[in-house]
Amino acid sequence: MAIPQHSADRNRPTRSELFAFYYLGFNPEGEYRFPNAHHVGRHFNVSSDAVFRWLTELDLEPHWAVHQQFNLARAQVDLQLEAENLTPPQIMVRTDEILAALDEARGGRKPWEDEEGTV
Repeated sequence: MAIPQHSADRNRPTRSELFAFYYLGFNPEGEYRFPNAHHVGRHFNVSSDAVFRWLTELDLEPHWAVHQQFNLARAQVDLQLEAENLTPPQIMVRTDEILAALDEARGGRKPWEDEEGTV
């Protein structure tokens, strides 16, 4: 199945923009703030419910991201450290690279989970 890159409405963020803002904390202008659905929704003038719908439509559901064999927290910190030397378009290039790596990562339990999938 192909992963959708854009929403049907052009006033909504692309998959990369939504990933950058919701998971990495960088809005389309390249400004960092602690990410959550309320901040993303406020930026795009929609409810947090709309943000969660977008995450589903663009194949970015939190349960999917958490179960990939990928250290997303490390990628977030690395980008935060790099961001002061990057322009907003360069931040989006790095975001695309991180998202591609996450998309390619294997799914399944994290190394710290026991055999039943619990911590």
